[in-house]
Amino acid sequence: MQKLILCLGIVLFSACTKKVEPTVENINKIFASKDFTFEFHEKNTECKSISFRNDYLVYKSDQPTYRRGIEYEEVILINDFIQDIVNLHSYEKDPKTSSHYIIKNTAYKTIIVPKREDFYFEALLKTLKLDSLSLQRTRKY
Repeated sequence: MQKLILCLGIVLFSACTKKVEPTVENINKIFASKDFTFEFHEKNTECKSISFRNDYLVYKSDQPTYRRGIEYEEVILINDFIQDIVNLHSYEKDPKTSSHYIIKNTAYKTIIVPKREDFYFEALLKTLKLDSLSLQRTRKY
């Protein structure tokens, strides 16, 4: 019984992420954990995400999950991309009806709905060699 209560408490605690505004300060709080997820929710399609854990990048999509080390240049590229979408955040658009990004860790979560076309995320994936074609080539060898 005690184990059940303990497990239930852990589940409830882990589900209690605080939703914060998409500001540089709040995103830096999320990045400081070095264990966070960057999701892209394209309108009317499945979620794609890049998670960062212990110097590894984990990419999840409708394809098999892919994990590899991350280079410093890639960190800079992703950071610049996120800074751009934060600067283009639209308070007028609704994430329920628009493509949007979520940046989260166990403590915080922020939703960004940028005034930007969806193909920019695909361009980021291609640059990081996480697009479908690049992953197929990587898995063949």
